[in-house]
Amino acid sequence: MKHKKIMKSIACILLIAKCAIGFAEIKHEMPNIVFMLADDLGWNDTSLYNENRFYETPNIQRLAEIGVKFTRSYTNSPLCSPTRASILTGQTPARHGSTEPAHGSETVRLTPSVNRTAASFRKSVKPLTVTRLNTNIPTLSRLLKERDYQTAHFGKWHLGAEPYSPLEHGFDVDIPHYEGSGPSGGYLAPWRFAPNLAMKEKGEHIDIRLAKEASDWIKSVHNDGPFYLNFWTFSVHSPFNAQAELVREFEKKQTSVNSQQSAVYAAMVKHFDDSIGILLDTLEKENLLDSTIIVFTSDNGGNHYGKVDGLRPTSNLPLSYGKASNYEGGIRVPTVIYWPNLHNQPHTVDTPIQSVDFFPTLLNGLAISWPSSHVIDGRDIRPLIAGDILDESPVFTYFPAEPSVPGWLPPSASVILNGWKLIKTFHYGQPSGDLFHLFDLNTDFGEMTNLADVLPDKVQELDRLIEQHLIDSFAVLPRQNENYIEGSFDYTQIGLPSEQFSLVSERKVSSLSLSKYSSTATSNEDVYINLHSGNASDLSHIHFEQFLGPEITMEQTSFDTLKFTAPEVYVETYIGIAISSDSDMNPVRHYTKISPVEIAPTIQVLPETQEIAKGDTLVLQVDAQDLNQELLKLSVSASLRNLDLKEAPLRGTYSIPIPSDTSASELSLTFSVSDGNQDASTSVTVAIKEPCSGGTMAPQYIVLFLFWIMALVSFREITRRQMCR
Repeated sequence: MKHKKIMKSIACILLIAKCAIGFAEIKHEMPNIVFMLADDLGWNDTSLYNENRFYETPNIQRLAEIGVKFTRSYTNSPLCSPTRASILTGQTPARHGSTEPAHGSETVRLTPSVNRTAASFRKSVKPLTVTRLNTNIPTLSRLLKERDYQTAHFGKWHLGAEPYSPLEHGFDVDIPHYEGSGPSGGYLAPWRFAPNLAMKEKGEHIDIRLAKEASDWIKSVHNDGPFYLNFWTFSVHSPFNAQAELVREFEKKQTSVNSQQSAVYAAMVKHFDDSIGILLDTLEKENLLDSTIIVFTSDNGGNHYGKVDGLRPTSNLPLSYGKASNYEGGIRVPTVIYWPNLHNQPHTVDTPIQSVDFFPTLLNGLAISWPSSHVIDGRDIRPLIAGDILDESPVFTYFPAEPSVPGWLPPSASVILNGWKLIKTFHYGQPSGDLFHLFDLNTDFGEMTNLADVLPDKVQELDRLIEQHLIDSFAVLPRQNENYIEGSFDYTQIGLPSEQFSLVSERKVSSLSLSKYSSTATSNEDVYINLHSGNASDLSHIHFEQFLGPEITMEQTSFDTLKFTAPEVYVETYIGIAISSDSDMNPVRHYTKISPVEIAPTIQVLPETQEIAKGDTLVLQVDAQDLNQELLKLSVSASLRNLDLKEAPLRGTYSIPIPSDTSASELSLTFSVSDGNQDASTSVTVAIKEPCSGGTMAPQYIVLFLFWIMALVSFREITRRQMCR
């Protein structure tokens, strides 16, 4: 009996030792998910795509440096609630029916319906939007919850109060459990909109606090199984305010030539970026980065129509217009996806994606199915994340609303495919039918030239896609206004903001104008900017200043022409120039998109020693880079056939065990890297020597030796106690 107890004790000790050695390798089979959704953060509000001289987003950049950056990521609506519903359901607004952010209204409407009437000067009658996200819809959060994910929502929801809150859509936790569109009363504590979040410090920022709360939640649950965290910030939605000290710092960076000028908004962007940094720090400190999928994106383009101290909150230039508009500035947003084990390096993807893609991508990646009755409009974009090629798929928006912001359109839908974009405005054709705007985004990224009249076949081709999508999704469409008074609609008012969205400073038009406000160029190509003015004397005293992109040298080659040489760049880059005259300091701005130069990747490999003993491990430092930010593939070949060559990292330490029985006197290694178009390689050679006498014990054997010592000591102690009885 005594011997059996002793043997059990030893077995327990050895089991503990085994667990201790293997603990670091224990991971959840299912990865965690952190979904970071900004509110109203525009495509040009970060440093992801352009060198931003005003805003500061180092943590978003930090995520991009380990993840996959998407240059053409689109929302399925230019407003928040419809996009949020699309993320959670995988359906476009045409299908789920949420077409306007009316989810805080008293009216509960779970299906869209036809409106009865419209003003007599409107040619169409817009439909009535859904005002709550129906709990009968299988959302991303509920499907994950059903597979034992721990779920939490921190931040803005705006898809309905109870019984349509996050708590009814599969989330265990909802903080601050608020149904509104923005942080009523402001971002700084004390808050009047956060019923379940008590202030800890006066003046603390709501998103900074939510990041800390989310971090605490992660720490409390990650050992109990996989988790799904929605970190859907209030930033950078109105109201516009930030901590005064931070605002003052950005006031020092203000300049009249920059298209982005609000120090308050810049401080708000910085607060948001800081909150992202808090979560990234937590994932790193808890050793969760290798087991956590991170999605970062925004719900629509930047707010270009609000007012902050007499300024616009932000500018989406070089994209046209912004939030609440079907133009590029309203629907193109910053996006980064980090997916460990799916991609082994950061890279950039130019293929368009859309909000509805997140639903099937995440669920398919986790082998989680959804009900066959739930029809989705997105597709699985994991091949793009992994670096493979995926043909373009149509990107649809359905926005049958007409908020009178700059760049507004009557109720419309759009499709983007293969660089072409068609916006269809229902029932506003002249004199009848629909009104169309067709743009070639490859050459006209600012959407300045409507090609609908000159390319009718392309209009017809893309319109068929819109029509089919609307039919397939059973969309409730705008109908023709029977009460319209013929000739009462003023087409010149399309795109012009109403009084409430106008700025006095913008009513003064510069006396200068440009033949083209945007252009495209290749690296090292000469770019010419032609000026016009009603006052010829203006052209003799021209001032120009660059505010966007790598530094260039501008010269005035004639009284009405400026010239610069496009810099050599390796990723798509934009140059922004502000131009004014002595008599009119109100600048006009010109943007040039520079196409990148394709260059070969580079690789450097440095061994930590020039000779290695048989039986030892050769350690090398690998550094493969591609300035084009393309996906790289690295291969290793060796002069010895019996080597254990594992996959080498693009950057970092690479180890190769040297066989103790080899007869070779040297080892030659060749590292080859390819970006799919161009290759590079390098070779290293190290001498192989006989092992030193005595040798050293491998670390893993030292660990086992120590545990055997512990077992022996425990055995002796147990024996001693038994003998003393």
